[in-house]
Amino acid sequence: CRQVPSASHMKDTEWASWNCILGFPLAGIWPEGADGTDINAVDRNGMQTLVATADDFGQVNLFTWPCFHAKSECKTGKGHSSHVTCVRFLNDGLTLLSTGGKDTAIMQWGIV
Repeated sequence: CRQVPSASHMKDTEWASWNCILGFPLAGIWPEGADGTDINAVDRNGMQTLVATADDFGQVNLFTWPCFHAKSECKTGKGHSSHVTCVRFLNDGLTLLSTGGKDTAIMQWGIV
């Protein structure tokens, strides 16, 4: 294993997964006036067509991937009573799990 000291060597790398809340392909997930802590988790599906977000407003949001345009449109799922702590796609790429913070619920979402 060796460190890659130059970021320019990594700029065109295709990643098998994406669950970091930051990055150019996610510029459009951030709501207006966001302070950088409003999005708690993201996950891109294996088909690389969708990205889901978990936010502080009890919402699970589904965007098309990539999502670079500011104020990108999304589908919003509401079910958690407070902040959502995590989202993860299952291997089929069309089933999503979310976990709630204060409600401690685990929800399963079907993408139709």
